[in-house]
Amino acid sequence: MALYTPQQAARATLASLRYLSLLPRTVRQDFSADFVAGVGQTVNVLGPVNAGKAKVYTKANRAARDAIQFNDLGQTWVPVTLENQVYNAVRLPDDFETFTLKDLTTQVLIPQAESVVDELATPLVAEMVAIGTDAGIPEVAPDGSNFRTALIKAREVLNDRKVPAANRTFAVGSGMEAAALQDELLQRVNESGTGDVLRNATIGQLFGFTIVADPSLPSGFGEAYHKDAFAHVTRPSKQPQGAAFSATVAQDGYALRWIQHYNPNQLEDQSVVDTFYGAKTLDANRAVSVKLAS
Repeated sequence: MALYTPQQAARATLASLRYLSLLPRTVRQDFSADFVAGVGQTVNVLGPVNAGKAKVYTKANRAARDAIQFNDLGQTWVPVTLENQVYNAVRLPDDFETFTLKDLTTQVLIPQAESVVDELATPLVAEMVAIGTDAGIPEVAPDGSNFRTALIKAREVLNDRKVPAANRTFAVGSGMEAAALQDELLQRVNESGTGDVLRNATIGQLFGFTIVADPSLPSGFGEAYHKDAFAHVTRPSKQPQGAAFSATVAQDGYALRWIQHYNPNQLEDQSVVDTFYGAKTLDANRAVSVKLAS
């Protein structure tokens, strides 16, 4: 087995997760290698900045040498409580490590981290499905014949709410994805995508939205939203003093901890990958859901 440091092993593991669980990386993320002091700790995430309504300085104002009026910047802290800890723990018996294990990162750490990342979107999905739709947005037909219309209407809703045009995403579950991909225009957009786009599970860019598919969403569900509509938080807990190897790293939108220590009672190493995680709606006005017709 190649020599490595805990930090090198953990960072190589996180790097391999760049194209997994895309959904959290489409929203405001708060991830740090700083550990959480205990279960139930709160991480405060900054919400969107509100600069207030613009004012007009008229010709009459200039003639009267009126003073301009100032707005107060509005920005709130949104608390995200990290009550749940997602983890994957495996045993590495002496016979496995001696005769089978060739590379710790690819055979142990990456599969462990992948299973953890698969669960990370769960609290974010719960926040997303709680967002309602709008009466002006039609249900999407299973054959995708009106998918474009629904997307345009979702755009209209966000525009009317004065949601910024940049950093908009339309995330879909598997059923909504199947309907979307029957749209010829979206097929052409998808086919013209780069390899990097496809690896990111991004279907394409259309009407100002980056359209992404994530199987963690309900099958017949879609959500049009701005990046600042939601926040997703991952924070590792403290590195234990008694572990032979341990590291915490933050990269690619995630923060994970890795621990490995030897259990002499069963003659085995034990490897654990874990993190605390949570999600919160920052501004429900910046999101609207879309349904698939049954």
